[in-house]
Amino acid sequence: MDGGNAVYAALAAHVKTHAARFLTPEWNGFSVLQRHASRAAAYDLGYRPSPPSSGDAKFIYLLNADDLPAHTIPHGAFVVYQGHHGDAGAALADVVLPGLAYTEKGATWINAEGRAQLARAAVPPPGAAREDWKVLRALGEVMGVEMPYEDTLDVRDRMWEVAPSLVRYDLTEGVSRDVALLGLAASAASAGSKSVGEKIGKAVFKKPISNFYQTDVVSRASKTMAECTRAFVLGRDHGFSEAGAGAAAEGAKAQAFA
Repeated sequence: MDGGNAVYAALAAHVKTHAARFLTPEWNGFSVLQRHASRAAAYDLGYRPSPPSSGDAKFIYLLNADDLPAHTIPHGAFVVYQGHHGDAGAALADVVLPGLAYTEKGATWINAEGRAQLARAAVPPPGAAREDWKVLRALGEVMGVEMPYEDTLDVRDRMWEVAPSLVRYDLTEGVSRDVALLGLAASAASAGSKSVGEKIGKAVFKKPISNFYQTDVVSRASKTMAECTRAFVLGRDHGFSEAGAGAAAEGAKAQAFA
C-alpha cells in the first residue's frame, strides 16, 4: 500500500517508546502476521527478500512460487518451476519439476505463531514427483555441487544447525525483551530510510485478501473452495448463501402447496 513504509516505521517507533506495555515477560504485544505460507519459517532460516535486479534475468527458478505476477518475468527468460498442483507458477514455466503436496511427504511445518509441527506422508506421490530436497539434490549432482543429504533426517540435522527452533516440535520460543527491542530499532531504521519525507496518508486500510477461500495452490484446486467462492464471494446462488437457502425454502413451500 502507498505509505506502507511510513506506517511500519511509525508502529515500530510507537512500540519501542511504550515497550513497558508492549514487551513484558508474559507476552510480546507486537507481531506481524505473514500472508504467505512458509514465510515465517523462511525468515527463521535466514532468507530475506533480495533487492530488485538491475538487469533482465535470463534464468528464473520458481521454488513453489505461485504468486509471482507474470509481468515481472522478463521476456525471453528461461523459467523452471518446482512445485505441485500445476498452479500459476507452472503455467509460466518452460520446465516443470514435480514436487509433492503436503499429504504426500514427511515434512516440518511452521504455523503462524512460529510453532514447529511434524507431518508424515498420508498417500504415495503420483508419477515422477519427488520430495523437494531430493529434486534439489539431483540438480546439485548435475551441476557438480554436492549436497550431504541422504534422507529426511539429514535435512533435519541441517535445520538444527541453522535454526534449532524448527525441530523443537510443538513448542514456541519466546523472544526476549532485549532482542525484541533490537529488532524494532532495526525495523524502524530500515523502514524509515525508505520513508524519508513520506507521511501516513488518509487512505483507508483495505483487506489485502479479496477471496479468503482460495489463497494458495491447494485451495485454488479445491472443488469445495471453488463452490464457496461462487456462493459467498461472487454471490451466485448455489444454495449455500443465505439468499440461496431462503429461495430454496420458498421453492420447497411452493411445491408443498402445489
